Amino acid sequence: ASGGGGGGTSTFTVSAGADDGYVAKSTSSSSVPTSGWGSPSNSGASMVVGIQEDYENWPNYLDHFMGYVRFQNVTIAQGATIVSAYLKPYVQAGAERTWAVKGFDKDNVSAPSSGSDLAHSNLTTAGITNFVVSSGASRKTSPDIKTIVQEIVNRSSWASGNSMMFAMWLHSYSTGTEIRNPRTFEHSSASQACQLEITT
Repeated sequence: ASGGGGGGTSTFTVSAGADDGYVAKSTSSSSVPTSGWGSPSNSGASMVVGIQEDYENWPNYLDHFMGYVRFQNVTIAQGATIVSAYLKPYVQAGAERTWAVKGFDKDNVSAPSSGSDLAHSNLTTAGITNFVVSSGASRKTSPDIKTIVQEIVNRSSWASGNSMMFAMWLHSYSTGTEIRNPRTFEHSSASQACQLEITT
């Protein structure tokens, strides 16, 4: 759907190796870092989302991992009314986790080249904290993220065909290592790359 008139659903898929990956930071806090991420890692067959214990680097004993997915050529018109939107990563098997998701508040976001590109100051105000990622290996469907997509397409310089990117991180942490691994564009000839479904 091109927006404006509404009434259609479009599915966009990550289409390049540089468009999905993850960043990491070690910290003594279980709170998600908002800046200071390391360089993006985007060459593997899976990304990392969550927290891992790191007792070797006491007191920096928690390694935080935040994943990102970028969609090129999102053909949604500027100011279009978003009826619904869902993020659909294919996630490898593991214990059930709850993720947070926000978008990048940019007109036409580039693939990240440094950790500073993933700073939370670049993220949308809108977000969700209730993406329950079930335990089995499958393509997961997030709760509705239409408020995130709406915030991006409402930007005055957004244009149909621009790129849109989202970040995913562990929302609630208890103890130990709580990692899940979404598959990337590089996995299995891109057959399990993340998808973005938007209805206008």
